[in-house]
Amino acid sequence: MDTDLLTGLTEWLEGRKEELLADLAGLAAIPTIVKEGEGGFPYGSALAKAVAYMGGLADKYGFSWQNHDWHCISITYGEGDRQLGIWGHLDVVPVGEDWIYPPFGCTRTGGFLIGRGVQDNKGPGIVSLYVLRYLKEKGIRPGFQIRLIYGCQEETGMGDVEEYLKREKAPDFSLVADCGFPVCYGEKGILDAILESPPLSSCVEALTGGEAANIIPGTASALISGKTVSVRGISGHSAYPEGTVNALCSLGRALMELPETEERDRQAFRFLAEAGSDGYGRALGIACSDQESGPLTCSPTLLSLQDGRMQVVMNLRYPITARGQDILESLKQKASEYGLTLLRAEDSPPNYVDPRGGWVQFLARACSEAMGSPQEPYTMSGGTYARKLPRAAGFGSGLPRDISVLGLPEGHGEYHQPDESQSIENLWEAWKIYTYTVCRLIREGWPEK
Repeated sequence: MDTDLLTGLTEWLEGRKEELLADLAGLAAIPTIVKEGEGGFPYGSALAKAVAYMGGLADKYGFSWQNHDWHCISITYGEGDRQLGIWGHLDVVPVGEDWIYPPFGCTRTGGFLIGRGVQDNKGPGIVSLYVLRYLKEKGIRPGFQIRLIYGCQEETGMGDVEEYLKREKAPDFSLVADCGFPVCYGEKGILDAILESPPLSSCVEALTGGEAANIIPGTASALISGKTVSVRGISGHSAYPEGTVNALCSLGRALMELPETEERDRQAFRFLAEAGSDGYGRALGIACSDQESGPLTCSPTLLSLQDGRMQVVMNLRYPITARGQDILESLKQKASEYGLTLLRAEDSPPNYVDPRGGWVQFLARACSEAMGSPQEPYTMSGGTYARKLPRAAGFGSGLPRDISVLGLPEGHGEYHQPDESQSIENLWEAWKIYTYTVCRLIREGWPEK
């Protein structure tokens, strides 16, 4: 452990904390929800504004940057044949309902920042930029190029990475700053399936629920024979159903009990009620698990009525050792018992990096040294850019935190929830870990594969 380096990092950051928070507040104020094609930009004018904002910060601190046709922006420092990529994203999930604080206000309270994106993923993005600031101001020139790459469509398909890779070569190794410390070497597969019912009876006039495929809905409603039925649940990230209450399931149960509905309606609503009742696919007979990555998760996340038919999006995260096609076939078979058919599906296979390899071991060791305690590599249910890149691992910036001091209602405060929050102290700790790791990499050289 390099204790002198750690001490110097703390001293450098002390004089720049307010600048970092101001830069983050400026970025968080931009409502970067993807609106494809809006304003003539691939992901909408708000994302274009965020790209320009990051370019302005790069100019301010003296870094070269490049706009990759509004799909991504990259900021570079250092020279050499090898390139280290550090990835983040500027887009956020939809705001949803029931916010107490302004969604794009970046409110500072109780040692936390509150606003959509402060945790996922704008906070880590600004922290990464300050790693380059430190190196530049200290006159540290790495023998390789460091490229910060900020995408604009991570939450809705990651087509931005595909577009980037059409224009640029992939970094020799990439760190994806969009999970937790120490280092994530594997991500479950992600399967999104759209199922459709047969025509429902004329009494079913509207079905509505969900904000995005990767958010467990907190509200849902239906219009049945002129009567509105509304329910509330507890929203959260679809990869982590514990502690959530899926409003679509609650709506399905409520609609099954209405005397107005016919049997064909109840069959569709029964699927809705049971499909995500436990969050792990048990009711659908598709539950599975492995030792490496844990259990499959399964939730209905989007609901609509299209031409008199119920459509529901199912979001599944399946174990690293499972096959998406096998799970999809099982889902189709079970859905058919409720009368539902598969319209289309999109499968993003699992990501895996050898945990015994040089990069994972180096990152885990550097993180352990910076944090002052042993840290073990892990796998997760969430999906990041790492699954789209040839040589990549997730690396921070999430750290444990206690949000109870904020006094928020249940279902508030985490990423993808209302009143998304970020610990300010965790931002400083993340910056220290990132900067320490990069400095160790510069001193020790590129790890063995």
